[in-house]
Amino acid sequence: MTHLLSFTVEGLTCALPLAETRQVVGMVELQPETGKRRGGAGTMNLHGRAVPVYSLRRLLGLADRQPLPTDVLIIAHPTRECVALWADGVRGVQESPVELPPETDATSPPGMLLTEEEEIIIYDLGAFLAAEETAQHSLPGTAGTGEEAPPYDDGKGDEILAERARAFARPEEEAGGETPFSELLTFRLADREYAIKTQYIREVFIMHEITPVPGVPDFVAGICAVRGEIISVVDLRALFSIPKHGLTDLNRVIVLSDGTVTFGILADYITDIYIRPTDQFSPVEPETTPIEQRYLLGVTDESVLVLDAAAILGDPAMVVGQTRK
Repeated sequence: MTHLLSFTVEGLTCALPLAETRQVVGMVELQPETGKRRGGAGTMNLHGRAVPVYSLRRLLGLADRQPLPTDVLIIAHPTRECVALWADGVRGVQESPVELPPETDATSPPGMLLTEEEEIIIYDLGAFLAAEETAQHSLPGTAGTGEEAPPYDDGKGDEILAERARAFARPEEEAGGETPFSELLTFRLADREYAIKTQYIREVFIMHEITPVPGVPDFVAGICAVRGEIISVVDLRALFSIPKHGLTDLNRVIVLSDGTVTFGILADYITDIYIRPTDQFSPVEPETTPIEQRYLLGVTDESVLVLDAAAILGDPAMVVGQTRK
């Protein structure tokens, strides 16, 4: 099965392979277009890099409107360059039983698949962005039936968008990798739900085969190949002394990276992805988890433990059989 990031556009349910997404952020103030792109809505400054923003409303032939603070930008990478997709909101991560075409089907809108449940799956984002105008009749007749966006005072809304834009425009070194909002991917492990900021997640894939390695710490489950790259796979249960309840048949590997160190962590399954203000994390009571406080950012209102990926990746003990750049 394929993990899909599910989102909404004017009442339509759409999805994109999670492997093609980098992170989800709140809508920001956009810079004007310098040329003409189909569906082009402007550009955003992502830590000094201009990222083209595409309006999914325009790409799907729907009525256009001004950006709202409640809208989201899905940062994706159909090629080596990032793009941002402007959507109304994110619903979460799901496993799709639908078999996606291995390549663009010439009989359908390029890169897009409409399921029996009237969900639009953009399985080939590159082909979808490069396609001609999408015919209105090719979409399910549910557009405009979603919940209306909450009203915002124009001045206040513009203020929020401008402030977010300034935050994302700061160099990563200055911003410390932080934003006013945290984009979290949540996962299940040993009967508890955990979360990690998506900025440290390179990809998620189904675990096929892990090769054990002798002489490594107990928390290293082994190594595996990811598109020709050999990475270590860490079992957080062993690393943090979390009581084991056995692995399910839906084991996943979440690949973490800070640009210097890369390794995977095991998860039973992915549960969600959403945006949360950073200041809404509550302190973790030590008696509620065996995980040391230095590896925790806090706990959400839903009792999800937020792991500090930067602390985990930066721990010298995690560098096993590899050299930092």
